[in-house]
Amino acid sequence: MILLAGLMAGFVLGGFLYVFQQWTDISVYTLLMNVDYFPVLGSMYLPDWIEFSLHLLVSTVVVWILYFLLKKKRLEQKLIPYLFYSSIIGLIIFPTTVLSVRTPEIDNIWAWVIWMSGHIVYGFSVWGMLRLGKSLKVSV
Repeated sequence: MILLAGLMAGFVLGGFLYVFQQWTDISVYTLLMNVDYFPVLGSMYLPDWIEFSLHLLVSTVVVWILYFLLKKKRLEQKLIPYLFYSSIIGLIIFPTTVLSVRTPEIDNIWAWVIWMSGHIVYGFSVWGMLRLGKSLKVSV
C-alpha cells in the first residue's frame, strides 16, 4: 500500500503543479521536476517521463520513510502529521529554485503559495491513500 500511496500522491502533486503552471505560467511544475543542481543528472538531457519517474520514486521513498517514522510514534493514522511533514518538505525544497534559471524566483509569492498548497494536497493525498488501504485491508 505504501508503494501505491507514494505513486498516487506523486501523481496528485505533479498534476496539481502542472495544472497551476499551465494556468498561471509560474514554473512550479518545472521546479518539481528540476534536477539542474544534481552533479551528474544536471548535465544530462532527461526526457519528461524520466524526470517524472524520478519524482515518483522520490515520492514513494518519502511516503515509506514518513509512514514508518509516524508509525513508531503511533501517529500514522492522523492527518496533521502528514500535512506538517509535507509542508516542511516543501519549505526545504523551494529554495533550490535559486539554483536554476528555469524555475520561479525565490521571492515569487504566488510560486510559494502554489508550491506549498501542492505539498499540503500531497500530504492529504498520502494520508487518504493510506487510510483507504487500511479500510480496504490492503497490507502496508
